[in-house]
Amino acid sequence: MIARFRLWLTCLARSRFGRGRLIQRRLWVGLVVGFGVIIAACGRPVSDGEAEFLSLIHGDELDLSRLRIHEGAPLSQVTFRRKPRPRVTCRERILPPAKDEIVTSSPAALALFNRIFYVQDWYVDDYMPAYPERLYLVEAMLLAHEATHVWQWQQRAKTGYHPLRAATEHRASEDPYLFDLGTDQSARRFLDFGYEQQGAIVEEYVCCRALDPTGKRTQRLHEMLKGAMPVTDLPQSRESDVYLPWKGVDVRAICA
Repeated sequence: MIARFRLWLTCLARSRFGRGRLIQRRLWVGLVVGFGVIIAACGRPVSDGEAEFLSLIHGDELDLSRLRIHEGAPLSQVTFRRKPRPRVTCRERILPPAKDEIVTSSPAALALFNRIFYVQDWYVDDYMPAYPERLYLVEAMLLAHEATHVWQWQQRAKTGYHPLRAATEHRASEDPYLFDLGTDQSARRFLDFGYEQQGAIVEEYVCCRALDPTGKRTQRLHEMLKGAMPVTDLPQSRESDVYLPWKGVDVRAICA
């Protein structure tokens, strides 16, 4: 949506004002500032459970006092062809096999600067109501993904992140969330991946850490993240009772 709106601003500026680059920039800055003023007093802080959970991943590099979570997101539904991803990751194997089909849907959430916006169907007052005793896996993975975008923004001196840069990934790739860790010999740094890929990698890490903390893939993900953020040490057994989204999940060696 952001990319589409930016394109509209570009066309408007160029068609109506001739030299459009400066006009476009001023329009965009004005829009962002105005939007920021509107939402400045809105949103809720993270809960104690959410803070404890996110601290395991991002440590003190994510300033949780600045993070706000909002009910409602400026997202519209889009019709597209959804192609199944390879069922080799934890985040794919906890869900029923996907079909190659035409679907109409919208993302569940959107991160802008220090704020996370959830569509109403996905918003709850606390995503970690009984953490660390219980972990609702899908909700935890989504929260970690969006919080990683906030981390990218807060640590932009080393990540180079801006929401507009992340938005361009959706135009450059059919699936900007798809990633390949490669082999041990061709391991890449976390920051070498795209911004959406980084969020997806954190999702995968949350999934593997929760279900298979001693798995080989879990350890590879952990070492990758440790090179970019102060992630806490892996446990030797499951830290929580994990609530799964599908009864057909086979968790045995899911991240081996």
